[in-house]
Amino acid sequence: MEHLTQSQKTTVTKSSSDRLRLHLLKAGYSEEIVLGWSREELMQKYADVLLKGPLEAVEPVLVINPEVAQARFEHEEKMK
Repeated sequence: MEHLTQSQKTTVTKSSSDRLRLHLLKAGYSEEIVLGWSREELMQKYADVLLKGPLEAVEPVLVINPEVAQARFEHEEKMK
């Protein structure tokens, strides 16, 4: 965190742990990993993200459970 500007340091230290987690999830970190980090680790990882520059927009990936899709299809067929 020593390489951040003063305003970036203030942003990191004043952000809640939940907000830091949200930023890290948007940066592409796995939810299981982020939830296991302490506040200090969250602040350090988010500082690393800030140092790398602006985040690129990542398209969300839609995961479809085949069993749920089949159940939905069957339900829609019954409704016809």
